[in-house]
Amino acid sequence: MEIQRIYVRQQFQKLHIGGILMRHALEIAQQQNRDRIWLGVYEHNLNAQGFYQHFGFQRVGQHTFTVGTDRQTDFLLAKKL
Repeated sequence: MEIQRIYVRQQFQKLHIGGILMRHALEIAQQQNRDRIWLGVYEHNLNAQGFYQHFGFQRVGQHTFTVGTDRQTDFLLAKKL
C-alpha cells in the first residue's frame, strides 16, 4: 500500500494531526492484510523524514524526477506491517 500525501498546514503542525492520519493509514493497511506500506519523501524535507522515521519507516531507495527544469529526488521509505 502506498501513502501518497500527508500534508498538514504549518499553523497546525505539532498538534499531532499527522500522527492521527498516519495511524489511520496504518490501520487501513492492516485491515486490508497488506504486508508493507511505502511512500516517497522529498530529500530536503527533514521534518517529514523524522516524522516517518518515528513511525518505523526505513529508506529503501530513491527516485529522481524533473519539475520544469529542476531535478528533484524523493527518498522511498517502507515499513513492514
